[in-house]
Amino acid sequence: MKKFNFIILVLFLSINLFAQIDKPSLSPKIITQQKVGLTNFTLEYGQPSKNDREIFGSLIPYNKLWRTGANASTKITVNKEVSFANHKIPAGTYGLYTIPNKKEWTIIIHKKSNLWGAGGYDKNNDLVRFTVPVEKTQCLTETLNIGFEKFTVNGAHLFISWENSKVIIPVDVDSDAIIQNQINEKIINSKTTVKAQTYFDAAQYYYLKNKNLDTAFEWFSKAVDLRPGAFWYVYYKAELAFLLKKNDIAKQGATKCLKAAKESKSSDYGYISKCSLLLKAINASEK
Repeated sequence: MKKFNFIILVLFLSINLFAQIDKPSLSPKIITQQKVGLTNFTLEYGQPSKNDREIFGSLIPYNKLWRTGANASTKITVNKEVSFANHKIPAGTYGLYTIPNKKEWTIIIHKKSNLWGAGGYDKNNDLVRFTVPVEKTQCLTETLNIGFEKFTVNGAHLFISWENSKVIIPVDVDSDAIIQNQINEKIINSKTTVKAQTYFDAAQYYYLKNKNLDTAFEWFSKAVDLRPGAFWYVYYKAELAFLLKKNDIAKQGATKCLKAAKESKSSDYGYISKCSLLLKAINASEK
């Protein structure tokens, strides 16, 4: 009897499997992986298109919970603690819900990430709620787009853009302690020879952070001394020299980098333009 029931079950599943029609989704699932600072982010969402429909205030009503996409709820995963608009978010996977309005949206980071759309949503499971302003865009965004832009060493902007609306969630990541520990270990307290790339990476980090710029300049100089053929090292030393008002060093470095970039057999990697702009800025400052 058990064998008979098993056969019936297999036949039932087989019939249902072959009865399904494999068809393309009008709101395909998008999975985006992005590193912000030293934190790994993963975004998962269904991506609908406008298709001549009025979206906000119509298809997506104002003042009503939205899954922020199509099909299953939008998910966001972080492997380290981060801040969204100054709200601490521990490492984990969360549902990303929104409540759109004309002038601002409510952003909701929800503890439950396995819901189908807004079905089963419970406000008691919200981790945080906050509001962000809406930016009206000149260009039409036909298909919903969620992603990152405006990267810095401390974070980025997480944006949601569709139709002529765009909202931005400031994302802050704390990489300073981790990077400084590496600098301490590999340069400041190192008992072995420091490589050119190590000096360059540390100098560039200090430069971008506007921190200990004299030390950054010293490390750029050491990187150039150890690897003079790396004309991009020369450029950054020159750029920082200009910031530090060392115009003679800046002009000499920019000129040297420009010459090497023009003579490069592989590519100038954009440094012809960078050096030209830097030299223009240096000359303008001396008038």
